[in-house]
Amino acid sequence: MSGLDRARTVVRRHGLWLTAILTVAIFFGLFAFGEADAVSEAILSLERWRIGTVFALVTVGYGVRFLKWEYYLRELGVDVPIGTSLLVFISGLMMTVTPGKAGEVWKAWFLRDLRGVSVNRTASVVGAERVTDLLALAAFAFLGAAVYEQSPTTLLVVTAIFLGGLALLRWRTACLRILGGLESVPLVGAYADDVREFYENSYALLRPRPLVVAVSISLVAWGLEGVALWIVLDGFAPGGSVLLALFVFGLGSIVGAASLLPGGLAATEASMVGTLVVLGYSRTVAVSATLVIRVGTLWYGAALGTTVFVCYRYLRERRESAEALR
Repeated sequence: MSGLDRARTVVRRHGLWLTAILTVAIFFGLFAFGEADAVSEAILSLERWRIGTVFALVTVGYGVRFLKWEYYLRELGVDVPIGTSLLVFISGLMMTVTPGKAGEVWKAWFLRDLRGVSVNRTASVVGAERVTDLLALAAFAFLGAAVYEQSPTTLLVVTAIFLGGLALLRWRTACLRILGGLESVPLVGAYADDVREFYENSYALLRPRPLVVAVSISLVAWGLEGVALWIVLDGFAPGGSVLLALFVFGLGSIVGAASLLPGGLAATEASMVGTLVVLGYSRTVAVSATLVIRVGTLWYGAALGTTVFVCYRYLRERRESAEALR
């Protein structure tokens, strides 16, 4: 077994533990950078209503993002009961702690198991969700970079690569030619029809009208999380603007997604803390605000999704057991 194969095996078997260890290491590192005693005191002194508001705004944001999920399903002609759709969407939040949230494609398999919907149809919805999320976050980051006169070099590079891929996806003739060539490739050719179906659905979702609608929804959903960061920052150091918080949150999220680390761990935190310090906040405030908002926007979602899915599995097993005894 090669070194790469061994590494993949370790990640597959121990990914959850590796993520937990990385999270603990990051939190300890942030506490040390911001002076642990000062960070602890700042977080403990933060008004509880602010923390509650963070969770409330994030929850509303999930509701808004669910509207986009439903909109995309309707665009593809996928008609499932609203309760089933909501169960799939919320359960998918437990996959947010994956590189670029790519693990949320699991929703396509879950929906197939529940309603027999083809994975090739709904997997494209997850891809379109990520595309429109990144476009919205990039808009916040670019606006903030312009207002606060920060260098947008990294943001420009990441966005250029991203938009280049989107442009290629919209170049239908070239994509169909590439997909046609896959049919003659050993092993890959057997999946050529599946890949073509995935592409056709993705192309449909990224047409101008659906793209504008979905990006607008993403701006509202992620804007709520940016406002949540502003509420936290205002509790530590009054005087900051909502735009500043949107900029920090958008840039941090873009950097985290580009890092391909689980949940953007380390990259997102480093970007947010570094940007806040550059903008004049103390290390203690920067670290404290970042810790609070990451718990509220990342780990809360993962915990919510896991809880909903575990409860669903428990209730289903109880129902199946009761039916078997009849």
